[in-house]
Amino acid sequence: MAKEKNPAISVIIPMYNAEKYLEECLDSLLNQTMKDFEVIVVNDCSTDKSLEIAERYMNNGKWQHRFAVIQMSKNCGRPGIARNFGIDAAKGKYIYFLDSDDFIDETVLETLYFVAEKFNADVVHAKLGFEYKEIDGKFQNAFIDMETADMIEEPTLETSNIGKRIETNIAYHYTLMVWSKIFRREFLIENDIKFPAIACSEDHIFSTMALICAKNYVRMPFIGYHYRRHSGSVTRTKPFLDVLLLDLIEGFYFLDNFLQKQKFFTENPTYRYLTLDNFYQMFAPLISKNIFFKHDFEIGEAYNFYREIFSINPPKNLPLISYLFASTNIYKMLVQQQATEIEQLKNALSELQKK
Repeated sequence: MAKEKNPAISVIIPMYNAEKYLEECLDSLLNQTMKDFEVIVVNDCSTDKSLEIAERYMNNGKWQHRFAVIQMSKNCGRPGIARNFGIDAAKGKYIYFLDSDDFIDETVLETLYFVAEKFNADVVHAKLGFEYKEIDGKFQNAFIDMETADMIEEPTLETSNIGKRIETNIAYHYTLMVWSKIFRREFLIENDIKFPAIACSEDHIFSTMALICAKNYVRMPFIGYHYRRHSGSVTRTKPFLDVLLLDLIEGFYFLDNFLQKQKFFTENPTYRYLTLDNFYQMFAPLISKNIFFKHDFEIGEAYNFYREIFSINPPKNLPLISYLFASTNIYKMLVQQQATEIEQLKNALSELQKK
């Protein structure tokens, strides 16, 4: 009996309590114009009917036995860990990540695969996609694009100069969400590219490592992902400041340890700093929002909170945390200054109206 050929693409879906949207996600895969792919759903111990729905799709003959559900032994609340399990189980030449509450257009896999093969690419980087915001129980669709570079007209091979890649990525705010990309599986394995065990911004670190290591990195103007922003998303349910700060520390050192193993960064330490700083700059708004707007700390008080959390190993974390709290305190002062100026303008306008 002939051995079954490995699929062209492995679609990895981390899943936790996604019963409300999972069918739309999986239907978008069933409707793909390209059929040579497998689906790996990693269930992070869902407590709703998500697993029941996934198993029903798995038993659908249309998948041709290329649908698997991996059950994690306990809930970790870290989508990166679930994705790592999926990578280990994958057999496809390329890996594509899809979140269980999102969906994609019918030509996404075919288009990304065609470009990857044409350029012998390690990574193909598409435009971000469409965002569905939940407002009063209803979803409103809007194109999202945080990148400031001009839209390219056709797939374009990125420079092989790592320094230039880093500079361009920072300058033009290229998105580092993993679901806007396709990755060659052997490339990820060869370079030991994995997700860190953090709940926020794990894809930023993963995509940064891929950007650094890829021999052929291709950008393309294609748009086909539909991202759903709702109150149940992981990034919308992080109420604990200590967890958020610990994620920052763990993510920072996970990325730094990776950079230190790369010859380019030992020879060019400035780019190591730029890469780490870019990660922090991305994380800073989350920290600022949680410290000052959710917890209502006064200026300077947050440092006392830091001492309680990070007293275990202060010499290691002190430079990063000093940077963190200096910048967040400055941010708070700027916000307060802006609020004061707005109030002064309102008062001035009110006086003019009285006259």
